[in-house]
Amino acid sequence: MMTTLTLQEAIFTVSNLRTELANEYEKFSTEYRVPISVNNEKIDHADKLSKVNESLAKVKQLRNDLVTLKTAIHHKNSTATVVLDGTEITASSALESLKIERGIINNIKNNITFGYGRERVKTISGVGIVEEGIINEDEIKEYLSELETLVNKKSILIDKFNSTETIDVTLTSI
Repeated sequence: MMTTLTLQEAIFTVSNLRTELANEYEKFSTEYRVPISVNNEKIDHADKLSKVNESLAKVKQLRNDLVTLKTAIHHKNSTATVVLDGTEITASSALESLKIERGIINNIKNNITFGYGRERVKTISGVGIVEEGIINEDEIKEYLSELETLVNKKSILIDKFNSTETIDVTLTSI
């Protein structure tokens, strides 16, 4: 049966299906990992055979649904566009730039932050009091502030896009 989902619902469904898949994986190391013989005498586990087969069938369904959802999400993100500051870009482009820009913000902030183990003022034996700083710190902080503003704007744009754009998929596991 064909189902229409917003991208937001589809992303949430992917998360839920991954959790279900992890639960099925867990069964193979808990419920289905059993002694198969004791003192060279085989133990009959016919009662669990149907459960193992059900789990395998469930894994196949979940795999198919995850591929279906991820492919539909990717297609929508690659073909649909959003407008950022008067420029039309694909949602995929906005998402990739967001990922990179968030990485830039986090990495630069982590490397310019002073705190425990990275004090700004230190006393060094034989040298005296040393104050450390970041070269051109004000410009770096201004760049980060502008980049954070852009990231927030893109995030809001993508959130709106995800809540309004829809995909049509056929899912078998739900």
